[in-house]
Amino acid sequence: MTYALKPTSDAKPGPVLRSDVPEKAALEDLHRRLVRLAVRMIWDRDEAEDTVQEAFRLALTKGMNPREVHFGAWMFRTVSNLCLNFRRRTKPESLADWIDPLDDATPEMAAQHVEQLVRLREAMDQLPRQQRLALTLRTMEHMSYPDVASVMQLSASAVRAHVHLGRRRLAELIGGPDGDVGR
Repeated sequence: MTYALKPTSDAKPGPVLRSDVPEKAALEDLHRRLVRLAVRMIWDRDEAEDTVQEAFRLALTKGMNPREVHFGAWMFRTVSNLCLNFRRRTKPESLADWIDPLDDATPEMAAQHVEQLVRLREAMDQLPRQQRLALTLRTMEHMSYPDVASVMQLSASAVRAHVHLGRRRLAELIGGPDGDVGR
């Protein structure tokens, strides 16, 4: 029997793997999504890969099975926690080397873009853990509120509150007194 990942828009809890796609492809897709989450949380691709590998190692040691209903949520939660632990232990590196240049951008525009991203990262670092995780999963990973709630082990309404409070706080931190984020 072969399996595949359920789409994130499916709010019903179920196994990460399904029978309409090969198991290897489903696990590779889960790995790709977890790495993408880790990169967005710790801003370092190599460390993100290591963090995801550590999460899979923990899943194996704990006897987790990808066919279990809550395996995907457990993996997202574990990767998130490992990323938060990593961030506590290390100082973030400069973003300038990792940012793709903008098309037709002047050096001044490119510098402003890097500065905005640095301000965003610093503002995200100031958010409480729950708000930062809810915002990352919802806005960067495009997960539905029920899916984020499953990962965070909260109700969907609590996730909505964390996302709302996080967005409002980011607007205050980045945009100044009037909350203008500079879009």
